Amino acid sequence: MSAATTAASFAQTIAQLQGRERRDAVACAVIETGGLYPFPFPKRALVEIQLHGVCATGIGEDEAISNWIAKVSPHEVAA
Repeated sequence: MSAATTAASFAQTIAQLQGRERRDAVACAVIETGGLYPFPFPKRALVEIQLHGVCATGIGEDEAISNWIAKVSPHEVAA
């Protein structure tokens, strides 16, 4: 499976999650792929997510995750 396919599949999965479930799923995926996911994040900090070859930033975890989903699936609405 290509990185783009893996990213799209994961984005579709986490788009259905909310709050802590979504944050936990992303943290696990980052750690499982060899990345670092520091805890805890300050609420108003710039957060960068690099996962499956896609990088996105946002103010806080939730915005960074939503931006990552939007980059991977630009034609789908990020929940």
